[in-house]
Amino acid sequence: MNHPSVPSPRREARKLSLRTGLLHSLLSALLLALVFLDYLLRSASLSFMDVGGWIFYLLSCLSHAALFAALPYVLLWVPTALLGCSQRVSATLGCIGQTLVLTLFVINRFVFGLYHFHINGLVLQLLTGPGASQIFVFSGWLYLKAALIALGIVAASVFTLWLAKRLARRPRKHLWAGVLLALLAVTLAAQAMHIYAAATMKRSVLESVDYLPYYFPLRMNTTLDRLGIIDGVALDYVRFEGGGGSSVQYPLKPLQVERPDTAMNIVILGVDSWNYRTMTEECVPNIHHFADSAQWYANHFSSSNGTRGGVFGLFTGVSPYYWDAFEYANIQPLLVSQLRQQGYHIQVYPSATFAAPPFAKVLFEGVEGLNIETEGETVYDRDCQLTRNFIADLDRREAGRPFFSFLFYDSPHAISCPKDKLWHFQPSWEYPDYMELSNDMDPTPYFNLYRNSVYQVDSLIGLALQALDERGLLKNTAIVITGDHGQEFNENHKGYWGHWANYSRPQTGVPMVYYYPGCQPKKAHYRTTHYDIAPTLMRRVLGVKNPTEDYSMGHLLEDSVERPWHVMGNDLFYAFLIEDDIIVEKRGAGNIAVFDKHMNPLDNYPLNAKALNDAILRLNRFYK
Repeated sequence: MNHPSVPSPRREARKLSLRTGLLHSLLSALLLALVFLDYLLRSASLSFMDVGGWIFYLLSCLSHAALFAALPYVLLWVPTALLGCSQRVSATLGCIGQTLVLTLFVINRFVFGLYHFHINGLVLQLLTGPGASQIFVFSGWLYLKAALIALGIVAASVFTLWLAKRLARRPRKHLWAGVLLALLAVTLAAQAMHIYAAATMKRSVLESVDYLPYYFPLRMNTTLDRLGIIDGVALDYVRFEGGGGSSVQYPLKPLQVERPDTAMNIVILGVDSWNYRTMTEECVPNIHHFADSAQWYANHFSSSNGTRGGVFGLFTGVSPYYWDAFEYANIQPLLVSQLRQQGYHIQVYPSATFAAPPFAKVLFEGVEGLNIETEGETVYDRDCQLTRNFIADLDRREAGRPFFSFLFYDSPHAISCPKDKLWHFQPSWEYPDYMELSNDMDPTPYFNLYRNSVYQVDSLIGLALQALDERGLLKNTAIVITGDHGQEFNENHKGYWGHWANYSRPQTGVPMVYYYPGCQPKKAHYRTTHYDIAPTLMRRVLGVKNPTEDYSMGHLLEDSVERPWHVMGNDLFYAFLIEDDIIVEKRGAGNIAVFDKHMNPLDNYPLNAKALNDAILRLNRFYK
């Protein structure tokens, strides 16, 4: 006669221990979800939240908290239980792990409230670098408050462990499957809502993501566009809807404006991917000659190493770190809004489309008759056509009405030049062969192809300047000639080509020429930045009287004040440029790296924590 097998006491103890740990993890996830909820509740972004946004955020809090709460269970509780340790050992380690997780994210809540980013390498540098004691000066009451919070976290973790032990004694069938299915459903629902929100520009969902630490939900706009479910091109013109508030205060104080008696025109001539080494009489004779009668800033840096950030910083005067916040809240650059208020005719002449990146929406929303694209089969054709369009518009301009024009040439970005125009710099490639690029190759033929493309753009800019001169417009027009970012040709001998890879001068340094009627020609060698351009135009041309710090991270171009800790890049990968052009990179993973100006690592560079803290606070000062 066969008798049913009787489970061994050891096996039963192990199952009870694992069940207890799972319940403790779930209860800890609920506590952590409440902490995540507090991130948003204490923010300045509640005004734009709606029902859909709250549902998404609550689901995301639960799924994201469950992920972090599972780590102590998977890494500590399960291994010790399977190795035969007593439940007391597993529970003690699991409780310590959950306490540490809760403590980390409670501390992170305070960090996020202060700096508007989550704990990363910069925060660790602030805590450990020279000068840290000057930043974090705590009173006795603050130490007491921190101790009480810590005791509260420990008590909460111990209570959830006690509750988990009581619940675990009442085993439920299919507990594991039910829990996993519920978490999977919550996670999929949150991800589906974010995919929908990204495809419909639902602000309450997209902006609330920033408050969850290390949370990167899915987007599928490209796939949905390919399947014909959404129109990806049309999406770039859609404004965000829902809620009228903003997490950004820009400007910090209302603008005080005294409009000049005679309005001055503004023309910005932009060159995409402009390497500063080409600012020579041989390569850009027209620009170089014009610079002799203008102000040439020879140590100028962009706000980024890419087009989106470079143009954004130029027009707004603030870091592209704010791009998403501006886009979500439909905030227009003050330079453009002032131009509109003062009755300027605004027109842009882009070689590459202004739909992607969505400059037409983010920078120029509401401007009637804006050129989004320029016709032409090749990039050179489009560069020529936009120049013709600009000159033709000069002859059609409304008498007595000031105008603003932005011409944006693309040939140097494409590194493209017609074969019959490759003669100026030789030897030259006919087209860029990216597969040939290496750290050991001679860059001369490739660089000469690039220089030929810049030379052709210079001839077109020369035509534009000549047209302004012939029509007598130089006597009442301010002109800016610059690039959106640089273009590297392995100058640092580290195998870097192009842009968007590092923040050294070849990728971020650009020529900068500023002209206004009656200006005293000069060549300045102190550091200037893209953040200086908008405030200079607003002060000198549009009559804005506020201090530049009310609406910009820059200074007036003619102000030779030191510009330490110049920040460049986007919200995930950005860098500070400090003394001697040393580069402090904050990378996407949150770690930091320090390089000299030639991209040689400085592993033990003693960053000043107080200076770093001041730079971060300046970066975030337009957040409420």
